[in-house]
Amino acid sequence: MFKKSFGFAALVFSLSLTSPNLSYAEDLSQLENDFSKSAYSDLVEEGVVDKSLSYNSWVDANTEDSFEELEKEFPVPNKLMEVEPESKTAKGYSVPSKTFSTMAAAASKGPVLKKGDILVSNGTFSYGLTGHAGIAISSSKVLHISGAKTNPKVITSKQWQDRYGIVKGQVNGTKIRTNVYRVSSTKVASKAADWSTKNYKGKKYSYMITSNLSSKNPTYCSKIVYQAYSSAKAVNYPSGGIATPYGLPSYFKSDQKLKGMGFL
Repeated sequence: MFKKSFGFAALVFSLSLTSPNLSYAEDLSQLENDFSKSAYSDLVEEGVVDKSLSYNSWVDANTEDSFEELEKEFPVPNKLMEVEPESKTAKGYSVPSKTFSTMAAAASKGPVLKKGDILVSNGTFSYGLTGHAGIAISSSKVLHISGAKTNPKVITSKQWQDRYGIVKGQVNGTKIRTNVYRVSSTKVASKAADWSTKNYKGKKYSYMITSNLSSKNPTYCSKIVYQAYSSAKAVNYPSGGIATPYGLPSYFKSDQKLKGMGFL
């Protein structure tokens, strides 16, 4: 099994970071992946899973793919992605803070996050769906929907790293991280990012896991990324009709030459 080692286990930090105020659906450390029929029924009743989606389909969507399998089939290099500053006065932060300088030294300096990059994290169980995904709409902004009772939102790359990346993992003492993938065509990547911005930024669309990949409301994290690249004819239709976070790289057509770039 292909796994990355960043020397995290050898690092012991005394941290005093202020965690973002996350929705109750986001934090992996506070959730267990319960795939029982009663859990499914509760999610349907709460409007998180569409009632037209069968129990077996919901379980399959959450268990067919895993982060370990993703890293084996679509590995990323041991490189910490650089993120452009949010403003001219702000500093870049390929290292989240001075506290993490030792951790960053364990990895090579990675490329700069680019518009259209696909972000896949193992840091959440988005209340009905394992994993989390987002799309970079610039070198410092990411569009996503975080989970139940939320709407699509644009956050900074640093906020993403704090919530779904190595910062979150270091705080929790876990292997939480975000893998970053990129298609070969800048034109395709830009088209996908622009589509997601036009169709989801600022929209009050609700969160729900459905097998309808053509509608925009309701939506879920990996559905947004899938739709964005579908608009550029860069992906194949996923089996089962659900675009899962860990399955995203496998949907891309071979001519897109999807490549792992590094991690956040």
